[in-house]
Amino acid sequence: MTTNPDSPARERLLDRWLDDLQVLAARLEQVHLPDDFPFDYTPASLTALEQRLLDEGPEDDVRRAVLPYLGEVLMDVCGGRWDIDPDTGGEDGDPLVRPDPALGLPPLSVGTLVDVALAEGSGEVFTRELEQLADAVAALRATVPGWEPVKERSPLDPVGPQPMDDRLRRWLADRQDDHPHWAGSGDSGPWDFSAGSLDALERRVRDRYRTLADFDADREGPFLQGAVWYLGQILCLHHDSTWVHWAIEPDAPLGSHHHADNPWSGIPFTHQPHRRKARPCNPYDTLRGLLRYGPGHHLADVTADI
Repeated sequence: MTTNPDSPARERLLDRWLDDLQVLAARLEQVHLPDDFPFDYTPASLTALEQRLLDEGPEDDVRRAVLPYLGEVLMDVCGGRWDIDPDTGGEDGDPLVRPDPALGLPPLSVGTLVDVALAEGSGEVFTRELEQLADAVAALRATVPGWEPVKERSPLDPVGPQPMDDRLRRWLADRQDDHPHWAGSGDSGPWDFSAGSLDALERRVRDRYRTLADFDADREGPFLQGAVWYLGQILCLHHDSTWVHWAIEPDAPLGSHHHADNPWSGIPFTHQPHRRKARPCNPYDTLRGLLRYGPGHHLADVTADI
């Protein structure tokens, strides 16, 4: 299988594929997999993934949703990167896993691997392929001490530790300094940063703002900024999250963290940067949802899914 790395069609289809990875992975988890599926990108999960594929049958939407998860697990073993063959796989091309070049292995079509699994029906195809890749990695490690496969970053990888910029550091310090005043100026709480205090925070926000317009008009006000910080602190303490701020940079490329069109840039938000299944949260939007979605929408329910 050969793919011209400079082909405009390849670049276009590869960009589209990478853009679709997170949506496809979410569809796989939320639509096609049972609630007890681990979805942890471990080799052990491939057996359950293949069995689910066999149970669902050769439906195109199931087949395509499986590809990102399968490819990421394989690359966690053999390194490498995503590529695409624009000449096969229909109008979307054929997604490929290119193992770390040091292994000297040909690109692997994850679509073909799924088709083989469906045709064979043994439930062992994914694991067998993974074991073959692991054997190749082990053989190279034995001859080149210290070598490890390198995987290029994809949209499904954890983003890694994020540096705290000066703006976020100042904002967090200001909010912490103002917290005693914020806590003492209304409902008595308890403001102990416990998950149980979310109900008190919700009551206080609903009592203060009657409409979305009222809420939006107070976006930079000390009360709402304090509420945003308090909610974010609960997420950090109880949901394995950290504060992140991506400053808007005028020269940032489109699609980057710091581009003005990125909805997460220019705001303090919480994230789980070390996890594949990271669920970023904008505390401001989460509080705004109380007004937007009405009395049946509760902070405790929303944050439980983070």
